[in-house]
Amino acid sequence: MKGTWFFPLALLLGLSLALAQEGKAPYGQYCASCHGSEGQGIPGAIPPLAGNPKVEDEAYVVKVVRQGLSGPLEVNGVTYNGIMPPLPQVSEAEARAIAQYLKGLSGTQAEAQAPAPQVPGDPALGRALYLGQKALQNGGAPCQACHTVAGVGFLGGGSMGKDLTDAAKRLGGEAGLAALLQNPAFPVMREAYKGRPLTEAEAAALAAFLVQVSQEVPRPSSLYLGRFLVAGLVLLAILLLYQAILWQLRPKSLSERIQSQLRR
Repeated sequence: MKGTWFFPLALLLGLSLALAQEGKAPYGQYCASCHGSEGQGIPGAIPPLAGNPKVEDEAYVVKVVRQGLSGPLEVNGVTYNGIMPPLPQVSEAEARAIAQYLKGLSGTQAEAQAPAPQVPGDPALGRALYLGQKALQNGGAPCQACHTVAGVGFLGGGSMGKDLTDAAKRLGGEAGLAALLQNPAFPVMREAYKGRPLTEAEAAALAAFLVQVSQEVPRPSSLYLGRFLVAGLVLLAILLLYQAILWQLRPKSLSERIQSQLRR
């Protein structure tokens, strides 16, 4: 009877290990693009998960994965101030498996798997990619099709996605943006770029562009009103010219033909 406690404990340990192993795949699919393959994070931009005492709380991890997190967050003495988007597509069972997997990551692993140096981004190239002036290598749609950046583009951009003017401040700076762009956590964006991912250089360029935009003087809200007015006047002029051409090319009436002959 002395050893009877051992079997439930061993069973519980075995179940925990199995659940942790199950969490490796969803972690790689949903988390690794930003937090790193070994949970090392990105220094100064995205907090590490390996060696992070907060991941010991399974309920906390499940809540953050499925509901997101924003605002200042201190991990191991370093303060991070970004936004982790919610991932409602991750089931509660998958989130629990991810939580178990994170408990198995050690700080030693995180140090051994330090992130590779970030590719420097070219903001001018990022602006061209954003506007669609330069096509994305894998055929994805330009960002402006769904998003707006204040003052960029003559008539703004799409309204399906969020305004990206302050995206660099919200999503962890240049490093965090580049990671999110390469493997989007947002369901709509993930689907839009499915099979057409951004390259590392494209993600870095777009991230650098958005950082540059976030540091510029805010544009007034009336900026696009004037542009729409100019565009409307130009369109009106084109329509009037088109109507004038059609009027000149229309078949002449009998009275007009007679008057024309009399003038000669």
